[in-house]
Amino acid sequence: MPFVELSTGINTYYQIEGSGEYLFLIMGTGADHSTWDAQVEFYRDHYTVVSYDNRGTGQSTHPAGPDEYSMRILADDAAALMDAIGIDSAHVSGLSLGSATAQELAINHPDRVASLQLHNTWGRSDEWFIRMIDSMSFMVEHDDLDAYIRCALLWVSSPDFLANRPDDVNAFENNFIRDNPHPPSKNGLLGHFHADRTHDALGRLSQITAPTIVTTGEMDWQVPARYGREVAQNIQGAQFHTFEGPSSSHIAFYEMVDEWNRFTLEWLEGQSTKG
Repeated sequence: MPFVELSTGINTYYQIEGSGEYLFLIMGTGADHSTWDAQVEFYRDHYTVVSYDNRGTGQSTHPAGPDEYSMRILADDAAALMDAIGIDSAHVSGLSLGSATAQELAINHPDRVASLQLHNTWGRSDEWFIRMIDSMSFMVEHDDLDAYIRCALLWVSSPDFLANRPDDVNAFENNFIRDNPHPPSKNGLLGHFHADRTHDALGRLSQITAPTIVTTGEMDWQVPARYGREVAQNIQGAQFHTFEGPSSSHIAFYEMVDEWNRFTLEWLEGQSTKG
């Protein structure tokens, strides 16, 4: 699979599957492109799906300094990857850190975004949010990635997932770190945490003109619905959707994958220019 040296100086790993209009997927904190696997498999019959490793994840470059990571920098990487692949514009779907990156992409590179999905998103990092990020950063700063993923799952998964789906929990942890041939790095995670803490696009969201949907989960502890609702209220015409039920966590795309995929594809088809 291909690598490309971006104009932003990052060597980036990416994958392209399917055919049709381009759909650009941007994943969250510390997670590489493979975290989107179930979505890529579902979408590729309808779209040309681009998934990639953000700077600081997977096989892409992992800069050492936290200041080399911000949502604006990550968005500039995304635009540079589009340039390198030859994509004029794409439907863009971002989750968590990926959604904040997608906000900056839509604000600063509006012509590149045909439609915008912001999943489990927030517009500005307040003190509560910063302290939540600090709770996960502590283990990484002390070089304990196993403790980090255990702590992270308390924030991102549902009680039902942890209590009743031990095989899925084990698979998620193993795929993220233990069995991952390109696991998260300390530099990358701390860089992503820095981007999370410093994100502030709330006052500029009104500049977004792409058709937009914001989704949340009623069981999302990490980025509660109040944040996503605020984002939707600041983007003209944005739709807002809440996934419901015991699996509607920050990783609803994983816990309730079939419903999540069906809903997002249906919305996307409504924005498509094909046919």
